[in-house]
Amino acid sequence: MNKVVNFLKTIADKNRLSILFLLKDRELCVCELMQIIPLTQGALSIQLKNLANINLLVSRKEGKWVFYKLANDIDVSYKNILNQLFLEMTNNKDDPFIEILKDTKIKEQICKN
Repeated sequence: MNKVVNFLKTIADKNRLSILFLLKDRELCVCELMQIIPLTQGALSIQLKNLANINLLVSRKEGKWVFYKLANDIDVSYKNILNQLFLEMTNNKDDPFIEILKDTKIKEQICKN
């Protein structure tokens, strides 16, 4: 039961849910996420660590950049919950932040400088 409670507590945060939404179809580095999520690098790193601690994210390091993506081996029941939340977020027309997340075009040059 603790595993389920930890999962629900972790995703019940606007920033963490936004991170998961952004990473649902792609891999992004921390600096790309910082351009979209209104957090400092330290605060964002804490959120990423929280998501990685419950095995929702995996990371890889390439030079000085750390890239994150959704883990491939997320429990099926958790993946179903996330997919339902992503669908709800995609269909949400009332939240301006969700509209920003949906419309964000990730620029590959953000981290190249």
